[in-house]
Amino acid sequence: MRTIRASLAAAAILGLLLALAAWGSAGAQPYPPPVGSLSTGASPTTPLVGGTTTLTATVLDNAGSPVTGAQVLFQIASQPGTDAKFADGLTQTTAVTGANGIATVVLSVGSTTGTIIVKMVSDEKASQVTLQVQPTGIPTTGGPLSREEGGGLTSWQAALIAAGVVILLSLGVIAVRRRRA
Repeated sequence: MRTIRASLAAAAILGLLLALAAWGSAGAQPYPPPVGSLSTGASPTTPLVGGTTTLTATVLDNAGSPVTGAQVLFQIASQPGTDAKFADGLTQTTAVTGANGIATVVLSVGSTTGTIIVKMVSDEKASQVTLQVQPTGIPTTGGPLSREEGGGLTSWQAALIAAGVVILLSLGVIAVRRRRA
């Protein structure tokens, strides 16, 4: 009986020591929490020469929750010219994430067409976004040009469409007359 009591007492003491050790190591969490992932974006990804684009970096912790207060370094890794700069006039800048885990900066893409690669780093995570700077006059969406950009129908295209419509209507009238006759 004494052996059983001694074993139970030893097990209780051991359990208490393990609980205290675990409790002590689970104390304060670092702020901001460690970065679990870093995702990036740009809008637009095909800016026009002389234009700007908004870059975003979303920082999530290991549990997938947004990290508030995380520093994100935005750095131009490569560019076709030399005049692409962030709003502060530099080729790298730092922004801090808000409550939604997102840090945002604005990049002036400069005067040279081509590819700009922007690297973003937070904690030990890194990602990048690729921008394709377009010459002015080319739509950034890949869609048709607006009238201001030289799009729309030319006069010969409009005349051709009108002639086609007249021919189709004439054929329709002839067909109706033949049925009645």
